[in-house]
Amino acid sequence: MIVFPKSLAKFWNKKEKTDQDAVRSTEGMNEQPEDPDGAIPAPEPEHAAESEQAAEQEQLSEPKEMSARDHIRELEQLLGMEPEKQEKQIPEQQAEEGAPAAGDHTTEESSEPPILDLKVSSNGMRAVLEVTLHSLNQKVTPEEILAFLEKNKICYGILEEEIREYCRQANFSQSLVCAVGKQVLDENDGRIEYHFETDKVLRPIQRKDGSLDYRELGLVKNISKGDSLCALIMPKPGSDGMDVYGKVVPYRKGTVPALPVGVNTQPSEDGQTLISTVDGTIEILPNAINVNEIFIVKGDVGRDSGNVSAKCSVLIQGDVKSGFSVSAGGDITVRGIVEHANLEAGGNIVISQGMNGGGRGRLKAGGNISGKFFENAILDAQHEIYASIIMSSSVRAGGSLILNKDIATLAGGECTVGCGVYAKNIGNPSGSVTKVRIESRELNSLLTETSKKLKNPEVLLHELDNARREMREFEDQFERLHQQFLQQHPEDDGSQFEQVNKAAEKKRIQFSKKIEELEEQHQLSEASLNSFLSYSIIAKGMAYPGTKIEIAGYTYNVVKETSCAKFYLTFGKIEWRPATPADTPDTVKH
Repeated sequence: MIVFPKSLAKFWNKKEKTDQDAVRSTEGMNEQPEDPDGAIPAPEPEHAAESEQAAEQEQLSEPKEMSARDHIRELEQLLGMEPEKQEKQIPEQQAEEGAPAAGDHTTEESSEPPILDLKVSSNGMRAVLEVTLHSLNQKVTPEEILAFLEKNKICYGILEEEIREYCRQANFSQSLVCAVGKQVLDENDGRIEYHFETDKVLRPIQRKDGSLDYRELGLVKNISKGDSLCALIMPKPGSDGMDVYGKVVPYRKGTVPALPVGVNTQPSEDGQTLISTVDGTIEILPNAINVNEIFIVKGDVGRDSGNVSAKCSVLIQGDVKSGFSVSAGGDITVRGIVEHANLEAGGNIVISQGMNGGGRGRLKAGGNISGKFFENAILDAQHEIYASIIMSSSVRAGGSLILNKDIATLAGGECTVGCGVYAKNIGNPSGSVTKVRIESRELNSLLTETSKKLKNPEVLLHELDNARREMREFEDQFERLHQQFLQQHPEDDGSQFEQVNKAAEKKRIQFSKKIEELEEQHQLSEASLNSFLSYSIIAKGMAYPGTKIEIAGYTYNVVKETSCAKFYLTFGKIEWRPATPADTPDTVKH
């Protein structure tokens, strides 16, 4: 609804009154003189109605030229503005209402003083002033602001130059940061600086001929007697701060971690370094570092040795025979093959040849599992599983299953991973059922977050296009009305259009902000989609019919041979697209 200024409303009421008087005068002239006998002749109804309709049509047919104020009013309606509640009265109204004439520059000023409001941040490091005026002619002086700050006990970090500039510009509609405290500089926490590679993830190195070298995984972290394992880095000094009330804010002292002293290790004389007391391999625990000697089996694990159970890493130079077991607190390395045996390691399991489990053999690793082939075996790894071929096995990996070399085939059985599967072929031409599943807490969390906060990138792109179109239409309509105003009122010096221009600029800012928000949401949605792409199943050669894919509960059945495909989860369904060289894992590239 458009609210007219009081002066314009009075002028309009006066005009209506004048028009009504003119109508009455005309009606008086058309009245018939009274009959001396008191009889008044009745007008003919039909002729009277026709006269009124003709008069109305004549008035409607007359062209009305829009005034400057009418143009302004139309533009205000476009922008959703409310006209100023107070405007200068026109001379006729001033004369009628007894208001001062145009030459009289007397203006009304509010007797109420400006309202000063102070907002201080919760940590007392920032004070913001807001000024509310009762009339446009009111001013606030720097002295008044400084006195107000003193009254509110603000005594430190007062930005006096900014305050004076704020008052000079008289831009009181904006808030002012009037005081800033001194930030406290906390000590950073001390830390442990390791002198060796702490990454526990082991990856086989690919030889020039394409085969995998299972002896070069970075499995053993050697350390010599007297070598430094790690050093203690002390916290850097801090300094106190001060808030805008002049109160000292003490800095936080950093914590000093303890050296992770473990088996076969001891601190140096100054207590700043951890030294190894023996030659051996490094075992990293949450709060300690041990140096263990490797337990070596020079031959097979079988009848001659019995079962093997060790707290350190184990190296087996032969095979592991059926019916026997090996357990290790660290890693297990087998130079031969593994038959129907059980191996369990706290770290990685590396089998140089392979394993035929006969449906009973089982490998369980707290790290990775690596081997040339696995058939009729049960594999369970917390991280990755690397192999050349896996057939009719039950596979579970917390990370990814990576099949490489020329065969690189997963056929038959079931495979459940937490991140992805990379192979040359999945399934086989005979149509053997091969189930591949991706499930993990991280993926479920991503799905939950996406469903609550993010939209489909295509939907957001459509909303973004609509917002841009609305902004263009607004600009076109505003420019058209602006040009009409300038053409019909060239005498205007721009003063009448000033408020409209300001409102138009606010409208542009609103459009720009909306577009910027939609662009940001679209980028987040695209990033979320890219996150989904990391949870994928890739068949760089062929995915055969009989392959059943499941990702976070969504299923996809391969019904025809699909070559070089990457299967991934998008918003509510599984799709596939051609795999690219960028999809190749780093362990396969190198």
